[in-house]
Amino acid sequence: MTQLNLLQQHSWPAKHKQPKKSVWAKKTTWAEKLHCPNKFNFTDKFLLTTLAVLLFLLVIQSVLFMFGFNQVHAAEPTTENGAKTVSYGQLNKNFSTESRAQFAKESRTIAITDQTLGKSSGKSRSEMQAEKALNFARTNTKSSTSKLASKGYFHEFAIYDASSFLFDDLDQDGYYQTFSVVFDADVISSNPFEVAYVYAELYLSQDGGPWTHYFSTDVFEIIGENIDDEYEVMTTLYEGYYSDEYDVLIDLYEADYPGIVATFSSDDSDSLYALPLESDDYDHDYEDDYDDDHHHGGSISFGLLLALFGFALSRAKYHR
Repeated sequence: MTQLNLLQQHSWPAKHKQPKKSVWAKKTTWAEKLHCPNKFNFTDKFLLTTLAVLLFLLVIQSVLFMFGFNQVHAAEPTTENGAKTVSYGQLNKNFSTESRAQFAKESRTIAITDQTLGKSSGKSRSEMQAEKALNFARTNTKSSTSKLASKGYFHEFAIYDASSFLFDDLDQDGYYQTFSVVFDADVISSNPFEVAYVYAELYLSQDGGPWTHYFSTDVFEIIGENIDDEYEVMTTLYEGYYSDEYDVLIDLYEADYPGIVATFSSDDSDSLYALPLESDDYDHDYEDDYDDDHHHGGSISFGLLLALFGFALSRAKYHR
């Protein structure tokens, strides 16, 4: 009896010196569960479903982000004539600060461009001159030309001065999408009230490159050397103009006559030289305009999805 008690006394401490078996060891590992799906309990299935949904949403979000990014660059021109503009011209005195601001705002969303209206050809200056000469030759005979001359259609003209103004730089990078050109065309005559009807062809040159036609004005009236007949053309570069410096050239024509009667360009005034311009597709207010235009449907942020993904993983570790 005494011996039994001694054995019990010696075996009892030995029993407690053995390490306790962890409660986690009783649980089935994920590797075992993957090899035997029947061991998945309800919590396991819920966690796996949650992880699968989060991964799917991450993939969708990535696709939407890539699509939105490409959408910004999809408007890059593939040809020289791929550029689009929205312009409006009238006598300078008929513009106001409010009407200029209104034009600058509305021109970014207008669907009808100068190209659609036939006001911009995208042709070179030499091509425009050749086309006018050809059209005039087809529609006028020598006798009709003599009649035009006898009626006083051939005057002497000059563009006294021209200036430019810049509007709207949404992304604050120093390049503007809307600009204005104001010029004063005069009839040189001994009669200060000499009247003539003229129109202008406007061209842009990117970084010293060839002149490209971007707008034709309507025919308007000028009187002698009166400053009140200054003409203004407001233009928004709608699409296809890279961020760069652009020069402006103005060719003046008398109505019904094919030849240039006066010209004015960046060679005559620094105001038409190296205008920092870019089209609307390169001028985005990324904090507001970009998110609104290009990320509809992507309302679940990457941060939220990652947070949910991390939470699901932590839950999975807890239940292993």
